[in-house]
Amino acid sequence: MRYDLHATARLAYGLALCLGLAACQPAGEEKARSAPPVRVETVVLTAYADSQVLTGSVKARSETPQAFLIGGKLTEMAVDVGAHVRAGQVLARLAPGEQQADVEAAGAALEANQSQLDQAQATLDRQDALWQQGLTTRSAYDGARTAVETARNARDSAQAQLATAREALGDTILKASADGIVTQRRFEPDEVVQAGVPVFAIAEDGARDAVIEVQETAIAGRDRSLPVAVALLSEPQRQVTGHVREVSPVLDAQTGTITTKVDLGTVPEGFSLGAPVSVTLESAPQQRVVLPWSALWLQDGQPAVWVVNEDNIVSIVPVRVEAYGTGIVVIADGLAEGQVVVVEGTKLLTPGLEVDPIEEDAA
Repeated sequence: MRYDLHATARLAYGLALCLGLAACQPAGEEKARSAPPVRVETVVLTAYADSQVLTGSVKARSETPQAFLIGGKLTEMAVDVGAHVRAGQVLARLAPGEQQADVEAAGAALEANQSQLDQAQATLDRQDALWQQGLTTRSAYDGARTAVETARNARDSAQAQLATAREALGDTILKASADGIVTQRRFEPDEVVQAGVPVFAIAEDGARDAVIEVQETAIAGRDRSLPVAVALLSEPQRQVTGHVREVSPVLDAQTGTITTKVDLGTVPEGFSLGAPVSVTLESAPQQRVVLPWSALWLQDGQPAVWVVNEDNIVSIVPVRVEAYGTGIVVIADGLAEGQVVVVEGTKLLTPGLEVDPIEEDAA
């Protein structure tokens, strides 16, 4: 009787174990076979225009250095930085002592040569009268004519020397070459300056540019006819539309940027020289695919995305990225309209895996 009870207990335990295993096994197999859910988006081509906002400053189209044509000691600096000057206005003066002495010497030389010319001319007049009467020789007459020519040449040379001396005296006064604003002042009174060394710089009135430093990749090949929005940093509501006028052919080796000038056209009030501005460069709209940044994958160090086919099987497709934005990536090539791309849940994917795609309503 004891034997039968033990046998019955073992049988009951074995049946219970089998039932427990049978109850657990199908759920495990079902979980292993279930497709992982992923969020997807259908590729749609949209008009995308890349834009970037840079800061710069307003500068005059022309900035002209102002320098003496002769060297000397400065006795006066008549204007300061920021002053608005008119063409011909006195900016600075040099000590004129040497040049004044040259003028006086040249004037005295001219008077002496003029006196010699007058005497030679009087002699020629007498010789001419005697020649008409036959009372002088040909050689005397010709000698008088030669003396006049020599004296006249000497007088003309003295006149040229006086003009040069007076011009040098005038060069001791530096005058503005154009209307504009003084942007630089490099010397002070009692300093000695050399000929041709800039003493001032004048930003000429007229056309002005917004000058910015741009990465080469952002400006290369850009259509210059596209409008450029320029606004004051202090007053963003003050905005003008300009156009790229000049792109420097020289790349800054340290920053990797290119100096770019934007023509501001008719400059409104507030866009004064040196005013800081924001410049928005926007490219022409292109048909591109815009996806969330989470869709991007790397395969062998190159950008790619996961694509779901009609059978819900995923595969990796390489793409060419044109730009990165805030939370988005702009795909220029590699995808076609209508393809389904995984945008969330890419971390556990492997090629050939079946997934459960979930596409949210675009609205």
